[in-house]
Amino acid sequence: MTEIPEKLDSIDRIVVGLGNPGEEYSHTRHNLGFRALDAFLKSMDAAKDFRPLGKSRVQIVTVDDIRVILVRPSTYMNLSGIAVSGMLERTGLDTSGLLVVHDEMDLPCGQAKMKIGGGAAGHAGVQSIIDLCGENFARLKIGIGAPPVKDEDAGAEWVLSEMSTDDASRVANVMSIIASGIYRWIRDGNEKSMTWFNTTMREYHKKITEEEEVESGQDV
Repeated sequence: MTEIPEKLDSIDRIVVGLGNPGEEYSHTRHNLGFRALDAFLKSMDAAKDFRPLGKSRVQIVTVDDIRVILVRPSTYMNLSGIAVSGMLERTGLDTSGLLVVHDEMDLPCGQAKMKIGGGAAGHAGVQSIIDLCGENFARLKIGIGAPPVKDEDAGAEWVLSEMSTDDASRVANVMSIIASGIYRWIRDGNEKSMTWFNTTMREYHKKITEEEEVESGQDV
């Protein structure tokens, strides 16, 4: 168990998982960022021990001698930038030392992608961070697919609802890669980790497609 120091000037990296606070949101699509942090801790054989700090719940871990603060904003999603800007101020880091993990409607369930910079693509939490911190930060996007009906109300309902059993399974199957992507970003920084992660995801889906084609051929 790592105590949270009063000053955070010894922190080297910030990893933020986006989500909404409260048990009622814990299994929704919008809370995949929180669940990704849990998967990362599990991959490190570290117990979950998030504690309140400012507008967040945080946990400090050490990865290959790199001090990392894992952040779960306690604000609601559309105010995530308040929590993230506060953490940047506390640590003295700029956005080059920030990774934000979040759900992404523009990617199908079971897909994930790492990207540096860019817009929010309609994600309220990411937009809040951009508004207060700028857009030059790494994102690890976890696909949740899009609702059948394309309008704002349907999108809001979609992200605040739970996934189907099949979609939840697709996401669960890539959580180990996502956890490894977080580790690689901490260890290797933006470019190397992005190349590794996106290549690994492509190879994973190529393998899945080939296996499905074989199974389909056997069923004929």
